Amino acid sequence: MKCLLIEDNPLKREKISEYLLSFRGTTISEASSYNSGSTRALQEDFDLIILDMSMPTFDRTGETHGGRFRALGGRDIAMKLAKHGRLRPFVVVTGYKNFSVNSETLSIEQINDSLIALGDSYKGYIIFDSAESDWKGKLSVIIKEMV
Repeated sequence: MKCLLIEDNPLKREKISEYLLSFRGTTISEASSYNSGSTRALQEDFDLIILDMSMPTFDRTGETHGGRFRALGGRDIAMKLAKHGRLRPFVVVTGYKNFSVNSETLSIEQINDSLIALGDSYKGYIIFDSAESDWKGKLSVIIKEMV
């Protein structure tokens, strides 16, 4: 299975990548921002896209901070892919249950409701906690349904 992992947090990206590699035949491509993630997803075919919800617009480097922070960057990528007819199966893996957008707070359940409208490509959301392993079991169920 060919996966694209779009995650800006290095520790979280490493934990998810390590777990994905435990599935035989899995290859992982990584991106760490809205722009690099959406570009890869538009240009290449993936069996599964794993999206963080909040991320910078651009990849962070030693000289840059990644531009404007996108609280709903993962949702925005999914919507962009759907608009271009390139939406593949995807799951949101986030460490947060609430997201601040301007002066409004959206819960992960509210965001979930908007992503359900994208159809069967949306495989749901998983709350990531590096101190727990629940996220692994939930991700495993999604992967096993796909293979």
